[in-house]
Amino acid sequence: MSGAHRYTFRSDAGAGVTRRIASHAESAGIVLPATASTGGEDPAQEVFGEIADAARFRAVSSQRRMLVSRCAEPNAFMEPAVAEATEGATGMTLHVLLAWKRAGTGAPELVGAWLLAENRPSSRLPVRVLACPINALTFLGTPVLDRSCMVEAIAAMLDLVAASPRLPKVLCASDVAADGTVLPALREALARLGTRPVEIERRARAKLDLSAETQAAGDRAISLKHRSELRRRRRKLMECGTLAHVSHRTPAEVGAALQEFLRLEATGWKGQSSQGGRAVLRAAPLAAFATRMIEGLAGDGCAGIDALRLDGRPIAMNVWLRSGNGVFGWKMAYDEAYRRWSPGTLLLDDLVQSFAGDATIRFIDSCNRTDATALAHSWSGRRVVVDLIIDVRRGGSWHGRWVAATEYAYRQARTYGREIYHAARRRRRPVRTANAAGQGD
Repeated sequence: MSGAHRYTFRSDAGAGVTRRIASHAESAGIVLPATASTGGEDPAQEVFGEIADAARFRAVSSQRRMLVSRCAEPNAFMEPAVAEATEGATGMTLHVLLAWKRAGTGAPELVGAWLLAENRPSSRLPVRVLACPINALTFLGTPVLDRSCMVEAIAAMLDLVAASPRLPKVLCASDVAADGTVLPALREALARLGTRPVEIERRARAKLDLSAETQAAGDRAISLKHRSELRRRRRKLMECGTLAHVSHRTPAEVGAALQEFLRLEATGWKGQSSQGGRAVLRAAPLAAFATRMIEGLAGDGCAGIDALRLDGRPIAMNVWLRSGNGVFGWKMAYDEAYRRWSPGTLLLDDLVQSFAGDATIRFIDSCNRTDATALAHSWSGRRVVVDLIIDVRRGGSWHGRWVAATEYAYRQARTYGREIYHAARRRRRPVRTANAAGQGD
C-alpha cells in the first residue's frame, strides 16, 4: 500500500505480527505470522485484512465471485448489492471487512468477506456495536470464508476491528450458521485473542438438502397424501381461470415483479398491524432498501421472483436469492382470497422441483426465524443458527460482558413474551395454513 505506515509489535504469545495502516484510506491490513497463516510450511504467504465500503466491495466483484466458488458456506446476504443498498437506502454506517491472502509476489486473492453495520443492540442499549445481519430483511450473518484458510481469514478481520480506533469492539453477530465449519473457525480465531463468543440464542429453521436427494427430491419433500391434495387444489384454481407459473429473472422483470410482490404482501395479513404483520411497505426505509437490494442482486444474477398467476394476476409470489450452491428464500406472499387452495404452497412446490433439477444447487434455506412453521412439516432438514456477542478485545472486557448479559436477559424476556402472545392467539382463532409460513419470517 502506497503511503502506508508500518510498525511491529509482539502478541502475548510472543509471535511477531506486522500491521500496516493506510492512513489516507482509513483502512488497515493485518499480516499474520507464517505459522498461523500457513502452518509454517510457506513463510511467503500472508493473510491481511481491509476495512472497505460498498464501492470498494463492488470493485472487487471478480475476486468475490471466485471466493464464493471456493467458500466454506455461501451467504447471499454478504454480496456487494446488499452493501450498496445499505449505504444508499438506510443511512447506516457500513463496514465491509475483507481478508486477503498473498502468496509470494503474485496478486492477493480474496479469502473472506463480512458485512457489518454500526447500530445499537437489539435490547436498545445506548451503545454502538457492529451488527450483522444488516437489518430485518437480511437473514444470515455467517461470514463468507475461503475453506482453505478460514481461521486465518476471520482472525485477520477480527484483529483489524480490534486495532481500528474508529470501530466498536463488540459484535452482535446474529443468525450465524452453527451446523457448518465457519462457527468452529470463528471460535478458534477468538481463542487466539484470549476470548470467546457468548451465545445468547439458538434456533433451528427449515432447510431442504438437495445434495442427499435423487432427482425426485422435490417429490419426496412432501408426502404422497399431501401431494395428492396439492393436485386437487391446483385443479380447483384452474377452474377459476388460466393458471400459470411465471419466472422473472432479468433485472427489469425482477424490478417490476418486486413492486407487485410488495403490494401483494401489504394487502394480506402481513400488512395489518393488528395481526402482527411485517409487510415491507409498512416501513418506507425498509421498502427502499428492499428495492435496491433485490434489483442489485438480480443484476448480479443472484435473485429471482417466481409467481403463480391466475389470468395474469399474481395470487402467490416468492422472492429467492442465490449464492454459490445455495438458494435462500427471502419472502413469500399470497392473495388471501385464494387461501383455501394454498397458492403459496403450490408455488413453493413448483420451485422445489425446479431447484431439485439443478445439479449446482445443494440446499434451500427457508430463512424462517424458527422451525415453528408449516414449511418445517414438509422439509425434514434443519439449519441451526446462533446469535453471538463477540468482544474483540484481547481477554474480553467488562463492556463486552455487560452487553452480553443485557442482550441475553432481553432475548429471554422477549421469547417468554412471544410464547404468551402466540398462546393467546391460538386460543382466539385456528392456526394459519401453510401459506402463512412464508419465507424470511
